[in-house]
Amino acid sequence: MTARTQFYLLGNHSHLSDSLNKLSDYNCTKLENQTLENLQPDEIVSLFEESSSEYVGFIEQPELIDQAQLNQIKNFELKRDQTGACFLPFSSAELFTQSYEILSPLAVLLAMNPFRHAIVLMHKSTFLSLKEIPNSKDLLWHSLILMAQAGIKNQLIAAPALDVGRKLPFPLPQLAPDYPGYDRDWLLHLIRDYQPAQDLPSVSSQADAIALKAGLLCIHDYLEESHQLSQSVEHEGPHRSGDYWHHIMHRREPDYSNAKYWSRAVGHHPLHAVLPETVEPLFDQFHSPVVANWKNQLLQSEHWSLNSFVDCCAECESNQNSELNDLAQNIQWIEMQLLLQKTSLDATTG
Repeated sequence: MTARTQFYLLGNHSHLSDSLNKLSDYNCTKLENQTLENLQPDEIVSLFEESSSEYVGFIEQPELIDQAQLNQIKNFELKRDQTGACFLPFSSAELFTQSYEILSPLAVLLAMNPFRHAIVLMHKSTFLSLKEIPNSKDLLWHSLILMAQAGIKNQLIAAPALDVGRKLPFPLPQLAPDYPGYDRDWLLHLIRDYQPAQDLPSVSSQADAIALKAGLLCIHDYLEESHQLSQSVEHEGPHRSGDYWHHIMHRREPDYSNAKYWSRAVGHHPLHAVLPETVEPLFDQFHSPVVANWKNQLLQSEHWSLNSFVDCCAECESNQNSELNDLAQNIQWIEMQLLLQKTSLDATTG
Protein backbone atom coordinates (compact mmCIF):
# COMPACT_ATOMS: atom_id res chain seq x y z
CA MET A 1 0.00 0.00 0.00
CA THR A 2 1.54 3.28 -1.06
CA ALA A 3 -0.57 5.51 1.23
CA ARG A 4 0.64 5.93 4.79
CA THR A 5 -1.69 4.54 7.43
CA GLN A 6 -2.05 5.50 11.07
CA PHE A 7 -2.97 2.57 13.31
CA TYR A 8 -4.57 2.89 16.71
CA LEU A 9 -4.07 -0.24 18.78
CA LEU A 10 -6.80 -0.64 21.38
CA GLY A 11 -6.50 -2.58 24.61
CA ASN A 12 -3.26 -3.71 26.22
CA HIS A 13 -1.24 -5.55 23.57
CA SER A 14 2.21 -3.97 23.54
CA HIS A 15 3.81 -7.11 22.12
CA LEU A 16 1.84 -6.69 18.90
CA SER A 17 2.59 -2.99 18.76
CA ASP A 18 6.26 -3.84 18.27
CA SER A 19 5.36 -6.00 15.27
CA LEU A 20 3.31 -3.22 13.73
CA ASN A 21 6.07 -0.65 14.17
CA LYS A 22 8.45 -2.87 12.19
CA LEU A 23 6.38 -2.06 9.10
CA SER A 24 8.28 0.95 7.86
CA ASP A 25 5.32 2.52 6.05
CA TYR A 26 3.09 2.56 9.13
CA ASN A 27 2.63 4.39 12.41
CA CYS A 28 1.11 2.67 15.41
CA THR A 29 -0.23 4.41 18.50
CA LYS A 30 -1.37 2.47 21.55
CA LEU A 31 -4.61 3.49 23.24
CA GLU A 32 -4.20 1.61 26.50
CA ASN A 33 -7.29 -0.04 28.01
CA GLN A 34 -9.60 1.53 25.44
CA THR A 35 -12.31 -0.01 23.27
CA LEU A 36 -14.20 1.45 20.35
CA GLU A 37 -17.34 1.56 22.46
CA ASN A 38 -15.84 3.58 25.30
CA LEU A 39 -14.06 6.10 23.06
CA GLN A 40 -16.13 9.27 22.96
CA PRO A 41 -17.21 10.64 19.55
CA ASP A 42 -15.13 13.80 19.95
CA GLU A 43 -12.09 11.67 20.85
CA ILE A 44 -12.48 9.60 17.68
CA VAL A 45 -12.86 12.70 15.51
CA SER A 46 -9.72 14.16 17.11
CA LEU A 47 -7.75 11.00 16.31
CA PHE A 48 -8.63 11.43 12.64
CA GLU A 49 -7.91 15.16 12.65
CA GLU A 50 -4.53 14.74 14.34
CA SER A 51 -3.34 12.03 11.95
CA SER A 52 -1.17 13.06 9.02
CA SER A 53 -1.88 9.77 7.24
CA GLU A 54 -4.33 9.19 4.41
CA TYR A 55 -5.91 6.19 6.16
CA VAL A 56 -6.71 5.58 9.80
CA GLY A 57 -7.04 2.04 11.14
CA PHE A 58 -8.35 0.75 14.46
CA ILE A 59 -7.32 -2.68 15.75
CA GLU A 60 -9.52 -3.83 18.63
CA GLN A 61 -8.74 -7.57 18.56
CA PRO A 62 -5.01 -7.75 17.80
CA GLU A 63 -4.80 -11.30 19.16
CA LEU A 64 -6.56 -12.39 15.95
CA ILE A 65 -3.89 -10.88 13.68
CA ASP A 66 -0.86 -12.73 12.40
CA GLN A 67 2.31 -11.56 10.64
CA ALA A 68 1.08 -12.76 7.25
CA GLN A 69 -1.86 -10.38 7.47
CA LEU A 70 0.41 -7.48 8.37
CA ASN A 71 2.53 -8.27 5.34
CA GLN A 72 -0.61 -8.26 3.19
CA ILE A 73 -1.32 -4.71 4.33
CA LYS A 74 2.25 -3.66 3.59
CA ASN A 75 2.15 -5.03 0.04
CA PHE A 76 -1.42 -4.10 -0.83
CA GLU A 77 -2.16 -1.58 -3.58
CA LEU A 78 -5.26 0.57 -3.36
CA LYS A 79 -7.62 0.93 -6.28
CA ARG A 80 -7.31 4.33 -7.92
CA ASP A 81 -10.86 5.35 -7.04
CA GLN A 82 -10.65 4.04 -3.47
CA THR A 83 -11.94 6.67 -1.04
CA GLY A 84 -13.95 4.51 1.35
CA ALA A 85 -12.76 1.81 3.72
CA CYS A 86 -10.52 -1.20 3.29
CA PHE A 87 -11.19 -4.44 5.16
CA LEU A 88 -8.56 -7.02 6.05
CA PRO A 89 -10.52 -9.93 7.58
CA PHE A 90 -9.17 -11.66 10.66
CA SER A 91 -8.08 -15.26 10.26
CA SER A 92 -11.34 -16.33 11.95
CA ALA A 93 -13.62 -14.13 9.82
CA GLU A 94 -14.32 -16.23 6.74
CA LEU A 95 -18.05 -15.69 7.16
CA PHE A 96 -17.55 -11.92 6.90
CA THR A 97 -15.55 -12.41 3.70
CA GLN A 98 -18.24 -14.62 2.22
CA SER A 99 -20.97 -12.12 3.12
CA TYR A 100 -18.91 -9.26 1.65
CA GLU A 101 -18.70 -11.10 -1.66
CA ILE A 102 -22.43 -12.01 -1.82
CA LEU A 103 -24.36 -9.20 -0.14
CA SER A 104 -24.54 -5.62 -1.33
CA PRO A 105 -21.96 -3.23 0.22
CA LEU A 106 -24.72 -1.65 2.32
CA ALA A 107 -26.40 -4.90 3.38
CA VAL A 108 -23.19 -6.49 4.65
CA LEU A 109 -22.55 -3.48 6.90
CA LEU A 110 -26.13 -3.57 8.19
CA ALA A 111 -25.73 -7.28 8.89
CA MET A 112 -22.59 -7.18 11.03
CA ASN A 113 -20.13 -4.83 12.66
CA PRO A 114 -16.97 -5.07 10.51
CA PHE A 115 -14.70 -4.04 13.39
CA ARG A 116 -15.41 -7.44 14.97
CA HIS A 117 -14.30 -9.26 11.85
CA ALA A 118 -11.52 -7.24 10.24
CA ILE A 119 -8.86 -4.61 10.44
CA VAL A 120 -10.73 -1.59 9.09
CA LEU A 121 -8.83 1.20 7.36
CA MET A 122 -10.94 4.34 6.94
CA HIS A 123 -10.12 7.12 4.49
CA LYS A 124 -9.43 10.14 6.69
CA SER A 125 -10.78 12.85 4.37
CA THR A 126 -13.91 10.87 3.52
CA PHE A 127 -14.73 10.30 7.18
CA LEU A 128 -14.19 13.94 8.12
CA SER A 129 -16.25 15.12 5.14
CA LEU A 130 -19.42 13.36 6.31
CA LYS A 131 -22.18 15.96 6.52
CA GLU A 132 -23.04 14.80 10.01
CA ILE A 133 -20.68 12.58 11.98
CA PRO A 134 -22.88 10.31 14.14
CA ASN A 135 -22.99 10.84 17.88
CA SER A 136 -23.24 7.22 19.00
CA LYS A 137 -21.12 4.63 20.76
CA ASP A 138 -20.83 2.84 17.41
CA LEU A 139 -19.66 5.97 15.60
CA LEU A 140 -17.24 4.24 13.22
CA TRP A 141 -19.61 1.40 12.27
CA HIS A 142 -22.42 3.93 11.85
CA SER A 143 -20.15 6.10 9.67
CA LEU A 144 -19.25 3.18 7.41
CA ILE A 145 -22.96 2.56 6.78
CA LEU A 146 -23.52 6.24 5.95
CA MET A 147 -20.57 6.11 3.54
CA ALA A 148 -22.04 3.02 1.86
CA GLN A 149 -25.41 4.77 1.58
CA ALA A 150 -23.61 7.59 -0.25
CA GLY A 151 -22.18 5.09 -2.75
CA ILE A 152 -18.60 5.40 -1.53
CA LYS A 153 -16.71 2.26 -2.51
CA ASN A 154 -15.04 -0.08 -0.04
CA GLN A 155 -12.40 -2.68 -0.78
CA LEU A 156 -11.56 -6.13 0.58
CA ILE A 157 -7.82 -6.51 1.02
CA ALA A 158 -7.63 -10.29 1.21
CA ALA A 159 -10.06 -13.19 1.16
CA PRO A 160 -9.10 -16.15 3.36
CA ALA A 161 -10.42 -19.65 2.79
CA LEU A 162 -14.13 -19.92 3.53
CA ASP A 163 -14.19 -22.10 6.63
CA VAL A 164 -16.94 -20.74 8.86
CA GLY A 165 -17.01 -23.65 11.29
CA ARG A 166 -14.89 -22.11 14.03
CA LYS A 167 -16.11 -20.70 17.30
CA LEU A 168 -16.37 -16.93 16.98
CA PRO A 169 -14.41 -14.75 19.46
CA PHE A 170 -16.98 -12.01 20.10
CA PRO A 171 -20.41 -11.76 21.75
CA LEU A 172 -23.13 -13.27 19.59
CA PRO A 173 -26.89 -12.67 19.50
CA GLN A 174 -28.70 -14.49 22.28
CA LEU A 175 -30.85 -17.49 21.43
CA ALA A 176 -33.80 -15.72 23.07
CA PRO A 177 -32.98 -12.02 23.49
CA ASP A 178 -34.31 -10.26 26.58
CA TYR A 179 -34.54 -6.90 24.86
CA PRO A 180 -34.80 -5.84 21.21
CA GLY A 181 -31.84 -4.35 19.45
CA TYR A 182 -29.25 -4.15 22.24
CA ASP A 183 -29.64 -0.39 22.67
CA ARG A 184 -28.87 0.53 19.07
CA ASP A 185 -31.73 2.76 17.99
CA TRP A 186 -29.55 4.27 15.26
CA LEU A 187 -29.25 0.84 13.64
CA LEU A 188 -32.97 0.18 13.88
CA HIS A 189 -33.71 3.45 12.08
CA LEU A 190 -31.22 2.62 9.32
CA ILE A 191 -32.70 -0.85 8.78
CA ARG A 192 -36.23 0.58 8.80
CA ASP A 193 -35.18 2.99 6.05
CA TYR A 194 -33.35 0.30 4.07
CA GLN A 195 -34.98 -0.44 0.72
CA PRO A 196 -33.61 -3.70 -0.76
CA ALA A 197 -35.39 -3.09 -4.07
CA GLN A 198 -33.34 0.09 -4.49
CA ASP A 199 -30.12 -1.32 -3.06
CA LEU A 200 -29.87 -4.60 -4.97
CA PRO A 201 -28.72 -4.51 -8.62
CA SER A 202 -31.99 -6.09 -9.73
CA VAL A 203 -34.92 -7.75 -7.98
CA SER A 204 -36.71 -10.72 -9.51
CA SER A 205 -38.33 -11.92 -6.26
CA GLN A 206 -39.98 -9.11 -4.32
CA ALA A 207 -40.85 -11.56 -1.54
CA ASP A 208 -37.17 -12.29 -0.95
CA ALA A 209 -36.30 -8.59 -1.03
CA ILE A 210 -38.76 -8.11 1.83
CA ALA A 211 -37.42 -11.23 3.57
CA LEU A 212 -33.92 -9.76 3.36
CA LYS A 213 -35.03 -6.80 5.45
CA ALA A 214 -36.84 -9.17 7.84
CA GLY A 215 -33.57 -11.06 8.22
CA LEU A 216 -31.58 -7.95 9.09
CA LEU A 217 -34.12 -7.06 11.76
CA CYS A 218 -34.07 -10.60 13.17
CA ILE A 219 -30.27 -10.73 13.35
CA HIS A 220 -30.25 -7.59 15.49
CA ASP A 221 -33.05 -8.82 17.78
CA TYR A 222 -35.87 -6.63 16.45
CA LEU A 223 -38.15 -9.64 16.44
CA GLU A 224 -41.55 -7.95 16.27
CA GLU A 225 -40.62 -5.80 13.27
CA SER A 226 -39.02 -8.81 11.60
CA HIS A 227 -42.22 -10.76 12.24
CA GLN A 228 -44.37 -8.16 10.49
CA LEU A 229 -42.28 -8.38 7.32
CA SER A 230 -41.83 -12.16 7.20
CA GLN A 231 -45.54 -12.63 7.82
CA SER A 232 -46.31 -10.41 4.82
CA VAL A 233 -44.55 -12.81 2.41
CA GLU A 234 -45.51 -16.19 3.87
CA HIS A 235 -45.22 -19.13 1.48
CA GLU A 236 -43.70 -16.85 -1.20
CA GLY A 237 -40.34 -16.90 -2.96
CA PRO A 238 -38.43 -19.74 -4.64
CA HIS A 239 -37.23 -21.17 -1.31
CA ARG A 240 -39.70 -19.49 1.08
CA SER A 241 -36.96 -17.54 2.82
CA GLY A 242 -39.57 -15.36 4.51
CA ASP A 243 -40.99 -18.48 6.17
CA TYR A 244 -37.50 -19.46 7.32
CA TRP A 245 -37.02 -16.05 8.97
CA HIS A 246 -40.51 -16.42 10.44
CA HIS A 247 -39.40 -19.75 11.93
CA ILE A 248 -36.22 -18.25 13.42
CA MET A 249 -38.14 -15.30 14.87
CA HIS A 250 -40.51 -17.62 16.75
CA ARG A 251 -37.64 -19.83 17.91
CA ARG A 252 -35.98 -16.76 19.42
CA GLU A 253 -39.13 -15.38 21.13
CA PRO A 254 -39.02 -18.22 22.31
CA ASP A 255 -42.21 -19.90 21.06
CA TYR A 256 -40.95 -23.36 20.20
CA SER A 257 -44.23 -24.92 19.06
CA ASN A 258 -44.86 -22.01 16.69
CA ALA A 259 -41.29 -22.30 15.42
CA LYS A 260 -41.92 -25.95 14.58
CA TYR A 261 -45.10 -25.00 12.75
CA TRP A 262 -43.10 -22.66 10.53
CA SER A 263 -40.37 -25.24 9.99
CA ARG A 264 -43.03 -27.31 8.22
CA ALA A 265 -43.94 -24.27 6.13
CA VAL A 266 -40.29 -23.86 5.11
CA GLY A 267 -40.07 -27.43 3.84
CA HIS A 268 -36.75 -28.18 2.15
CA HIS A 269 -34.37 -25.23 1.94
CA PRO A 270 -30.93 -25.34 0.23
CA LEU A 271 -29.33 -24.32 3.52
CA HIS A 272 -30.33 -27.66 5.04
CA ALA A 273 -27.80 -29.43 2.83
CA VAL A 274 -25.01 -27.03 3.83
CA LEU A 275 -25.41 -26.53 7.57
CA PRO A 276 -24.41 -30.00 8.91
CA GLU A 277 -20.99 -29.95 7.25
CA THR A 278 -20.52 -26.24 7.98
CA VAL A 279 -21.16 -26.41 11.73
CA GLU A 280 -19.62 -29.84 12.41
CA PRO A 281 -16.13 -28.45 13.28
CA LEU A 282 -17.70 -26.37 16.05
CA PHE A 283 -18.45 -29.43 18.15
CA ASP A 284 -14.76 -30.31 18.53
CA GLN A 285 -14.20 -27.07 20.46
CA PHE A 286 -16.44 -28.16 23.33
CA HIS A 287 -15.92 -30.93 25.87
CA SER A 288 -19.28 -31.22 27.58
CA PRO A 289 -21.04 -34.60 27.21
CA VAL A 290 -24.23 -32.61 26.64
CA VAL A 291 -22.66 -31.10 23.52
CA ALA A 292 -21.49 -34.54 22.38
CA ASN A 293 -25.03 -35.83 22.74
CA TRP A 294 -26.41 -33.00 20.61
CA LYS A 295 -23.75 -33.61 17.99
CA ASN A 296 -25.26 -37.04 17.45
CA GLN A 297 -28.76 -35.61 17.24
CA LEU A 298 -28.05 -32.60 15.03
CA LEU A 299 -25.62 -34.28 12.64
CA GLN A 300 -27.20 -37.72 12.33
CA SER A 301 -28.53 -36.81 8.89
CA GLU A 302 -26.93 -35.17 5.87
CA HIS A 303 -29.75 -32.61 6.00
CA TRP A 304 -30.26 -30.11 8.79
CA SER A 305 -33.34 -30.57 10.94
CA LEU A 306 -34.92 -27.27 11.95
CA ASN A 307 -37.00 -29.01 14.62
CA SER A 308 -33.98 -30.73 16.18
CA PHE A 309 -32.26 -27.38 16.53
CA VAL A 310 -35.43 -25.95 18.09
CA ASP A 311 -35.21 -28.75 20.67
CA CYS A 312 -31.55 -27.91 21.25
CA CYS A 313 -32.40 -24.25 21.89
CA ALA A 314 -35.19 -25.31 24.24
CA GLU A 315 -32.73 -27.42 26.25
CA CYS A 316 -30.37 -24.44 26.43
CA GLU A 317 -33.16 -22.47 28.07
CA SER A 318 -34.15 -25.19 30.53
CA ASN A 319 -30.75 -26.63 31.50
CA GLN A 320 -28.55 -23.51 31.42
CA ASN A 321 -25.53 -25.48 30.18
CA SER A 322 -23.01 -22.79 29.21
CA GLU A 323 -21.16 -24.89 26.62
CA LEU A 324 -24.35 -25.99 24.88
CA ASN A 325 -25.61 -22.41 24.87
CA ASP A 326 -22.30 -21.21 23.42
CA LEU A 327 -22.45 -23.87 20.71
CA ALA A 328 -26.06 -23.04 19.82
CA GLN A 329 -25.30 -19.32 19.59
CA ASN A 330 -22.45 -20.04 17.17
CA ILE A 331 -24.69 -22.28 15.07
CA GLN A 332 -27.46 -19.69 15.09
CA TRP A 333 -25.06 -16.93 13.94
CA ILE A 334 -23.82 -19.03 11.04
CA GLU A 335 -27.37 -20.06 10.15
CA MET A 336 -28.65 -16.48 10.08
CA GLN A 337 -25.73 -15.10 8.08
CA LEU A 338 -25.88 -17.90 5.50
CA LEU A 339 -29.65 -17.51 5.25
CA LEU A 340 -29.23 -13.77 4.70
CA GLN A 341 -26.83 -14.51 1.84
CA LYS A 342 -29.23 -17.01 0.26
CA THR A 343 -32.17 -14.63 0.70
CA SER A 344 -30.26 -11.91 -1.13
CA LEU A 345 -29.32 -14.29 -3.94
CA ASP A 346 -32.93 -15.45 -4.29
CA ALA A 347 -34.10 -11.84 -4.41
CA THR A 348 -31.94 -11.20 -7.47
CA THR A 349 -32.12 -14.58 -9.22
CA GLY A 350 -35.40 -16.09 -7.99
